[in-house]
Amino acid sequence: MGAKDESNFDQFLQKFDKALSLLNSYCDKPKSSFSENISFLLDKSLDHLIKLDNDSIKETQSLDPTHAALIKSQSVKIFFNEVLKISKVHSIHSSIITFAINLLLQLTNNEVKFELMYSESPNIFIKIQQLTETTVVENNEIKQSIMNFFLSLSKIKAGLYWLLNSGSLLFVVESLSDRTIFTRKKAEEAINYALPLLDDVNRETIFTKLLEPILKAGNKLENHQIESDKLKPYFEILEHYVTLTLTSNIMDKTGKTLSSLNTEQVLQNIVSSAENEKLLTQAASLIAAIYAKCALENEKERNAWEIKTIALIQMLLRRGFLRVTLSVISQSLFFWSHVKTSNFLVGQLVYLMIVPVLVDTKEVADHFPCYTTICQYWEDLADNSTKSISQTLSAMLHSNSELNELTSISLIGLNKSINKLGKDSALKITRSGIFLLGCLKVPEAKRMTLSSFTPQLAINLITSLCSYIDFYHIRWWETYETVCLPVIFTKIVAFNASRDIQVTCAGLKGIKFCIQQFIHPDQALLLTNSPDSSLHDMAEVLQQCTVSVHWEVRDSAMEVVLEMVQLSHVRYPPFQHLLIKSHLIEAALSAFNDTESYVRSSAIGVVAAATPVPLLWEYLSTNSSTPIISSCYFILQQDSEALARRAAAKALTLITQSGHFPLDEDRTTLYRQMSSAALSDLDWEVKLQALDFWQSIIDESLTQQGMLDGIFPELTFSKEKQKIVRLDSKEIRSRLQAALSELGSCGCLHILLQLVDDCDAPVREKSIRLLHRLRDILATHQSLDLNVFREISYLPQVATNEIKEVQDLTQANETIQKDSDEVIDEILSVDDTCLVAGILTNKDPKMRPDPVPVSLVNAQDFVNKINLMDIETMLTTTSMSSDLHVNDFDSLLEDLEDCIHTDTSRPRPDCY
Repeated sequence: MGAKDESNFDQFLQKFDKALSLLNSYCDKPKSSFSENISFLLDKSLDHLIKLDNDSIKETQSLDPTHAALIKSQSVKIFFNEVLKISKVHSIHSSIITFAINLLLQLTNNEVKFELMYSESPNIFIKIQQLTETTVVENNEIKQSIMNFFLSLSKIKAGLYWLLNSGSLLFVVESLSDRTIFTRKKAEEAINYALPLLDDVNRETIFTKLLEPILKAGNKLENHQIESDKLKPYFEILEHYVTLTLTSNIMDKTGKTLSSLNTEQVLQNIVSSAENEKLLTQAASLIAAIYAKCALENEKERNAWEIKTIALIQMLLRRGFLRVTLSVISQSLFFWSHVKTSNFLVGQLVYLMIVPVLVDTKEVADHFPCYTTICQYWEDLADNSTKSISQTLSAMLHSNSELNELTSISLIGLNKSINKLGKDSALKITRSGIFLLGCLKVPEAKRMTLSSFTPQLAINLITSLCSYIDFYHIRWWETYETVCLPVIFTKIVAFNASRDIQVTCAGLKGIKFCIQQFIHPDQALLLTNSPDSSLHDMAEVLQQCTVSVHWEVRDSAMEVVLEMVQLSHVRYPPFQHLLIKSHLIEAALSAFNDTESYVRSSAIGVVAAATPVPLLWEYLSTNSSTPIISSCYFILQQDSEALARRAAAKALTLITQSGHFPLDEDRTTLYRQMSSAALSDLDWEVKLQALDFWQSIIDESLTQQGMLDGIFPELTFSKEKQKIVRLDSKEIRSRLQAALSELGSCGCLHILLQLVDDCDAPVREKSIRLLHRLRDILATHQSLDLNVFREISYLPQVATNEIKEVQDLTQANETIQKDSDEVIDEILSVDDTCLVAGILTNKDPKMRPDPVPVSLVNAQDFVNKINLMDIETMLTTTSMSSDLHVNDFDSLLEDLEDCIHTDTSRPRPDCY
């Protein structure tokens, strides 16, 4: 903005001063005289400042000249002093107070700005602190703006010290009990930012304030939902900070400090007497975190804290809270896995987490030779106290109808600690998980017949297995059980295809993962003598899923087929024959007409991925009732969903890059279609994809003229002269002119010039970058000087009728130009029924008209135009989001003036 342009800079400051003067004059007006639009208008007036806070300024903690001028501005200081004056604050419109606080936030949101603002106007901060002591903070709008301001200050050291010294941080702590969720969340976030920056003394003060409601609850416990909800933010902040110190290995004395505040005893009282599961889990998780932190701080007492952790789990189990017990074991595993010297306890906790996974899985022992060995491994790992807990846990789970749901808690906990357990434990966990997964593929297995069987177990289990295999790079030769995974996933999908959408999709995701990460050579069909490969069954199940009544299943199946097509080209060539034999490639073609846009998009992606694979492309070309390219054209022009049109544009780009448009006639149609997509589509992502196509055309044209990797080599082979030629400056310029002429005749240059004014910022930016690149190439080889730029004597021939159509179109457009006010009047004068008459008819919806012929651009005219462009400035302004600035500040000022009601009519702000 004006920071780079002195005149714009001064104009903005003058207009902003005028806006502040207007607001100052409103301070004495009665509240009722304001339009409700004022909040919107005030927010928009801050957008200029927000725009200047780009990422580079935030990262470098620098100061933009506009912000510096406003901080030092006398009118800004007067505005703050008037609006935040305690004696007047109750009579000022809340939107103006909110604006003042938000403006202060923008002027203090980094260290440099805060220091300057505090040195210029320290009294303003005093007024904010005084504001928190008045009843005006009972207004939600004002309090939320104050909390946003305090949150911003808590992220910078100087701001945090002001919060401490002014007592405002205690106000933030007190706001944890506010009735509004937004205020509580902002207060929690601010304290989370503040605690790591505080010294030990101040941190202990905050801990004391946070523990007060917990201590009060511990002395007089009320076992109901309201109590746990009320205490939740306090527990969460304390646990968050303890977890932060554990994961970051911060060697402070948090554990010792919390212990000295009698925290352990209070939490133990809650754990031993609370009946509310949420409250019980919150208290037990916090105490488990404190135990691990104390052990990290004092290695000599680590063994004592480990014993206390096991005792905590035993207490919860004795009280019969299975769900809470498993949650606390999960949390304890996460906490203690960050204490490097506690490997033994971590192993015990992992074993306890595996117990729910292995309960009622003996049914699959015959299918997995190592089942007994793995179970014995876990039992041998446990000591006496852990074995006792394990036996009690197994007995309680065995007869529990919620076994599957409780197992999910363990799986989620194992995922949380995945990066701390080591590969050996990961292998054992993976094998145990596969045993359970084996049960889920057998309909009559006990796990499947439980009355509380939940699909979430299968989903969590598949997610956990894939996560562990991926994180630790487990391959098929490391465990026998992983060889069975594709088979198990296939059977799970086959069984659930008509029963449960979520489980089926999770199974398909598992199949896709197996294909990506690891497959046994026999399964990959790499051996010619493996006709019984399990992948034949998998392909059959996939084919059935492509015609499922559920679009989610069809889409997931298409994603697996897409993965197979891609891998058939680079890793598993036998997949090509499998895709053809199992009719999966035909299923993709059929899905072009699917009723769901996601499925159409995935199906088009499958065909696009097949373009570089000769066998698959030949099969598609010869066995499709409708030509593939024509189908892509139809979707690109007529599909109602941008997702499908975007996929069609990408497919046509890949088809072009694969060389499947050999004839000039085919190219003419292609250019017309992609020109229409780039210029006329209503979705910006489709236009971006079309620009990717034109970028490939630019690359193709330059490559044909001898450019390699962005440069012209010294020597190249000339097809025209049938010999090696030297590329001197003159020859390069000639070739660049030929490339530009070709790009001009296919419509590419016209598109780039048109899209620099597109309504969508990403499209503008992309087109400007392509122009920037072309200009740099021309500049490098002295081809921007019109004195040395000569016209190429040959231009690609374009049909006369196409040129005539373009001329007719241009003439038609010129004849219908009307004054904008006249057009608006005509629209407003039409009856509503007439406007929707075309929609209300019973006729079929009209198809979009065929794309008009491409518009030609002379190469010399193109060079002349880009010479006149300030491309760098255009690129800079385009990178600023159009949503973050006001197009016309004068218009906004007029609307601010109209916010005082002078009559009964309601002022209407302009559209920004």
